[in-house]
Amino acid sequence: MKRYSKEEVRQMLCRYHNLDGAETLGGKKGVEKNMQRIHSIQYDPLCVVMRNADLVLQARVQDYREDFLNSLLYEDHRLVDGFDKEMCIYHVEDFGRFQFVRNTYHENAVRTLQYRNQMGVLDILDDVRDFVEQHGKTGTKDLTIGEVWESRWGPKKLSSAALDYLFNNGTLTVADKRGTQKYFDLTERIIDNQYLFCDPNMTVEDFVEWYVERRLQCVGFLWNKNGGAWQGCFVSDNNLRSSVLKTLVEKERIEEIQTEGINESFYVSGSFWEYLKKKPKDNYARFLGPLDNMMWDREMLEALFGFVYRWEVYTPVVKRKYGYYVLPVLYNGRFVARFEAEPVRQAEKFVIKNWWWEPEVKPDHNMMETIEKEMVRFAKVLQVDNFPGNREQIGV
Repeated sequence: MKRYSKEEVRQMLCRYHNLDGAETLGGKKGVEKNMQRIHSIQYDPLCVVMRNADLVLQARVQDYREDFLNSLLYEDHRLVDGFDKEMCIYHVEDFGRFQFVRNTYHENAVRTLQYRNQMGVLDILDDVRDFVEQHGKTGTKDLTIGEVWESRWGPKKLSSAALDYLFNNGTLTVADKRGTQKYFDLTERIIDNQYLFCDPNMTVEDFVEWYVERRLQCVGFLWNKNGGAWQGCFVSDNNLRSSVLKTLVEKERIEEIQTEGINESFYVSGSFWEYLKKKPKDNYARFLGPLDNMMWDREMLEALFGFVYRWEVYTPVVKRKYGYYVLPVLYNGRFVARFEAEPVRQAEKFVIKNWWWEPEVKPDHNMMETIEKEMVRFAKVLQVDNFPGNREQIGV
């Protein structure tokens, strides 16, 4: 079993994710290449600086723009919204195999309707589907079929619950988003026929093997401990996952590696090593999203990087250690700081509200210069000006 130092492992992870910029991934093609590597990005509607999906991509793709993602999702239909770890964005080529996940969400949706006493949804599914077929892209505000409920949880209209239900079972797909409002259309009109269906010969065992290996690729590598990176159908089952990891090792589709000072083994897909050939040319800094793939398993992140991170969006203000929406700062394979920005659309500039250096970090000239360049690049991605006062915030 190969053994690596923590420093080697950190550099490998950053290289795999192209956070060091060693590869030239640009434009929509760069986004699609990246998605075929890491497969899935967690979707979150909050847009304080950028949406999480955009934050993930801007750290990996040169000259990234938000319209790249929207175009790939809702014009080219090369990417698709769907349940994975949680609600995620993934490559359309995976859509057919995800029928196993959709089946599970479909079963859960029925139980949810029973719990909310909304089983009447099942009586209007054909009517809702016919409406979408006739009218095309349909949002919850576009139709009212069935009863309207006074509810604190979930949709208040049966027709809205029906749209969600038909999305869960794959009949409908998100065809557009306007802000956070989803618009659905028939899946067969959105997804290319070659990706629409799962191979009929694929068993659930085949799927789970593929799914576990794919989840390793989402992060780079993982240990076999319950945590954020193993959320979702099938893979969150510790016994099932452990059995599948063992099988994949035996089949030589993945391998175990060890890291100094950590007892648990890490599991790596064979494809991981393909992305380690190039080396970064210069110092680099990147600002990561709170739900970046590198951040999915925060216990693993702490073990490897010594970086303790908690997303405090839902933490009461008096209990927050840092701030509402705080972005980690990566420099040459180390997490050296974190910051909270003013809401960009309100400030109309990239303005750093608070900046916190990690306790052991002693910034030198190269670090400060590299981070300042990243501020300029980041503001360009946001399509706003870089606030001059940001230099003072970090001590430049």
